[in-house]
Amino acid sequence: MIVGIAAAISIGNAVGISAISATVAHRYNEPGAAWFTGYTALIGVGLGLVSVGILTNLISVTDFSGAVGRWLAVVWILPAALWAMFALRYTGRFVSLSLKTGALIAFPLFVIILQGLLSGVSVVPTQVLGLLGITTRYYAVTLAVAGIVLVVRATRRYNHLTAWQGIAFAVAPAAMWLFWSNIPYIAQLGQAAGGAAYVLGSFGAVGGLGLAVFRFDAFKKSPAIGVVGERDVVDETDDLVLIADDEHRVVRANESARTASGNSDPSTGTVTVEDTVGTSVDGLRATETLELNVEGTSAKFDPQVSTVLDQQDQQLGTVISLREVTERELRKERIAVLNRVLRHNLRNQIDVVNAHLEAIDNDHADAATEATDRITRMSNRARKIDRLLSETHENVAIDVAELLRGTVAACDSSVAVEAPDSLMISTDGAALEAAIESAVDNAVTHATNVTTSLRQTPDGCEIQVIDDGPGIPESELSALETRTETALQHGTGLGLWQLTWAVRTLDGTVSFDTSNGTTVTITVFDASSTGDSETTI
Repeated sequence: MIVGIAAAISIGNAVGISAISATVAHRYNEPGAAWFTGYTALIGVGLGLVSVGILTNLISVTDFSGAVGRWLAVVWILPAALWAMFALRYTGRFVSLSLKTGALIAFPLFVIILQGLLSGVSVVPTQVLGLLGITTRYYAVTLAVAGIVLVVRATRRYNHLTAWQGIAFAVAPAAMWLFWSNIPYIAQLGQAAGGAAYVLGSFGAVGGLGLAVFRFDAFKKSPAIGVVGERDVVDETDDLVLIADDEHRVVRANESARTASGNSDPSTGTVTVEDTVGTSVDGLRATETLELNVEGTSAKFDPQVSTVLDQQDQQLGTVISLREVTERELRKERIAVLNRVLRHNLRNQIDVVNAHLEAIDNDHADAATEATDRITRMSNRARKIDRLLSETHENVAIDVAELLRGTVAACDSSVAVEAPDSLMISTDGAALEAAIESAVDNAVTHATNVTTSLRQTPDGCEIQVIDDGPGIPESELSALETRTETALQHGTGLGLWQLTWAVRTLDGTVSFDTSNGTTVTITVFDASSTGDSETTI
């Protein structure tokens, strides 16, 4: 009676496992899905056949200590290699289906067939058959445990997954192994205990696999992308990557580093980082750019050195990443040269033009003088922007009210200031002054009445510059919004660019309202509230 009940329940569980297999088969493109489909299909079909055989007396069973244990062993041992292949693929470890892999997958089936053939040969000792059975069992157990460890560790590692996802997968092979492989021993406690082990093994399989597939949606969120992504970060990047131990010996080099080393692998011998790149690890930490000869061509690299620590914060070694910056350094050099030459020559030539214009007394000379003055102001503003964006500035305590009044006074125009006596925040004073100066200068250039105001906000302060001018042209605002200038979309100077770049340096915001004159609103955050102490552009 108990045998029949256990077999009937297990038939239902076999149907459930087969349904899970059919569901996952539709997702065959997902990592490991094809192997998982094969694994669950074999278990479902095998469990179903054994249970139907018991129920119909094709498999003669009076208790659970004999034939049931042997047949169930076949059910969980045969697909063990498929489980291991699923675990490898699911966790992002690619294994090709080669002749060697096929032999490993078919090994349990080969041994079971061999056992069946030898069992009918009287000259073969029973010890040999027993040894073959033990070998197969340990082989399957090893594969099952290895797969469980891989899946659970991978699902624990990444935040987009949950460890329960891996545990749910692990329940199936663990339950079948624990209950079905030990069913002959459990059955010695009684027929009910043997039946319970039979049913619990099948319940564990269908329950664990069902939770993983339907509850945790395991094939939509797999750890493969994390594993493959981490590997590709090192192997596929164009950066030269070296991994060294605590003695600075190279233990791994990616493809780019091997190519730069003349297609030799620095990790194949006791080669140090200094032997490979000509500079020690400490030297790389202190170096801004490193020049190397790559395939006969000199190239410059930006070295980044990271320390690798274990869970006890003990240093294991370092990771060195060398990013090629040859074009960047060349561009910086060209810009620096052009900047110096243009700034020096432009200023000298403008002085010459102005000296000659002063000797001419007519309207054309006045207009020309105004034009050269504008060129001079633009040159000075370009120099200020260059300094603002290229230098490192510290966030310090600034009285914004005092800075606003001082900047307005320096503009040499009548501008009203509405501000408290004092308003202290921590910010980049040079960038804030440049932003206020640009906004005020633009207003007094194009308007008659200009008012500035300052108020405190929960995160810092807000500065407004309001004028009654014609408003900023849409072409200039569009250029600011797209962060570029084209032939059809450009501004008339650098003032508004100085304003937006300065505000970006402050990590603040700037907005323009041109519905009635122009209102420029600058929002500045208090760096002390976020713990920032330095800003680098």
